Amino acid sequence: MKTIALALVLVGCSNAPNDALLGDMDPNSLASDNNTQNHMQDPNTGQNGLTDPAQVAQQNQAVGSPEVVARLHACSKITYAALGNILMNRGIDLKATGENSAGNLYTGGQSALGVASYSGRVPEMIIPSTAALSKEFDIMVAAGQEISTDIQGGTLSTPACNGTQFIDSSGNFTQDGLTCLMGKPATADHLAIANGAVAEAVSQGLTKVQGQQIAISTILEAAHTCE
Repeated sequence: MKTIALALVLVGCSNAPNDALLGDMDPNSLASDNNTQNHMQDPNTGQNGLTDPAQVAQQNQAVGSPEVVARLHACSKITYAALGNILMNRGIDLKATGENSAGNLYTGGQSALGVASYSGRVPEMIIPSTAALSKEFDIMVAAGQEISTDIQGGTLSTPACNGTQFIDSSGNFTQDGLTCLMGKPATADHLAIANGAVAEAVSQGLTKVQGQQIAISTILEAAHTCE
């Protein structure tokens, strides 16, 4: 559980502060640790906690344009169509009918995921509900199992990750592989958490493949929600 919690923190908002500033943490900062963006509790202050502005600019430049950065740092619910595209582009069959398949959970979870009801003149949910996040996590767990099976040859050939090397010769995740899963540049912290999850799973009596399933599911969920 500790590994999953750390991964959720790292992947969601990962603009790390300057270590030299850690001793001056503002009591109003909502930062969890030295791996998270520091959102201030006080509104309209123009401050950003301990995050070094120069470091933020450097990390944002690696992600892309200001528009892309804003999208990745938004907290609205991912749309149903966008979630489907994310899954499909990572090799998930949305037409699968297996009871616990990611595709079946996705197509059968429209209500929980807050799709629009045009006949009732109800728009798609903007803010994620507990049900929506729970359903999305179920889908990502199933997707993690399917992707972990696909990458046992080392690579994943999908629209978003065509030929991407996911697993290196030693059986560890690669930076390119995690970048493909998240849709933004993976860092050394992401690699450490993902590979640490596998090692921890093995130490608890699970197989390496099961550890990879846990790591992939956690990375997917944390990258595509604000939780």
